Amino acid sequence: MKMYVITGSLVVFGLLSACGQIRIPGQDEAATDPAEVAVEVEVPPVIAEPEPAPPARRTADINWSAARADFAARETGDDGMVSVAGGSNPPVPVLLPDTPVGVASGESALQFRPTADGYFAVQKGETYDLIITGTDKLVAAPEGSVAADTELRFQETMTGAQVSFSRYGASYLAQFMCKDPATARLGSCIPEEDAKTVVQDLLIAGTR
Repeated sequence: MKMYVITGSLVVFGLLSACGQIRIPGQDEAATDPAEVAVEVEVPPVIAEPEPAPPARRTADINWSAARADFAARETGDDGMVSVAGGSNPPVPVLLPDTPVGVASGESALQFRPTADGYFAVQKGETYDLIITGTDKLVAAPEGSVAADTELRFQETMTGAQVSFSRYGASYLAQFMCKDPATARLGSCIPEEDAKTVVQDLLIAGTR
């Protein structure tokens, strides 16, 4: 009769293999597909840069005392102009040409309209239309500064000419809109000295 001798090491190996406690080299590597291995990458959150806030709107420091004094000293012969421009609380002192208002609708009539920050007025003419705007807006003035009266600044434009200036702390612009279509080619329909004279002759027609 044949006898078989099983060594203890083989018995132990068999028992461990049955219990699943034996790790065969290369077994795990072969069972896992590298393409199926998920790799988690931590992406930092994207922080959007805040948009710059628009510059705060600042209003001019209007010298109403000087405006009232000039208004009181003016020879008030044109009541029509005062009634059109003289609102209860205009944002800026109102400057208008020395022209009666309320005449029959024609080229000499003066049109006036108040706005939230000032006003604009239009005076019709034969050679040009005069557009005057006044505003209390400050664009680039430093904080706490008081706008002073400035000299008249003349500039030719594609439609005629304009004169800008400050008075009583407010900003004003007088535009001369030439009616000749050839203005852009021939030049302004009003000389600089004449334009400045028109602006210098503006009368204060409304104040607080």
